[in-house]
Amino acid sequence: MADTQPENPFHPGEMLLEEFLQPMGMTQAAFAQKIGWSRARLNELIRGKRGITVESALDLAEALGTSPKIWMNLQATHDLAKAVAARRTA
Repeated sequence: MADTQPENPFHPGEMLLEEFLQPMGMTQAAFAQKIGWSRARLNELIRGKRGITVESALDLAEALGTSPKIWMNLQATHDLAKAVAARRTA
């Protein structure tokens, strides 16, 4: 069975920044305030230092009109790719 996972998937934070915040012209500070997060929490997500949790997926989905499953799937795909890469180099 072929692996259909992307070779180098985007981190959900990168997707948030490039596909949502930048096109909306919204700063990280303004978006953090809108969803009730600290600026540090949002920035850590965008920089890939923090992952998507169930709660954050719900927050993002509500604020952006998306499905929480999208955010959870992006995180799972990213995590799986990192684990596969780590196993290959071990």
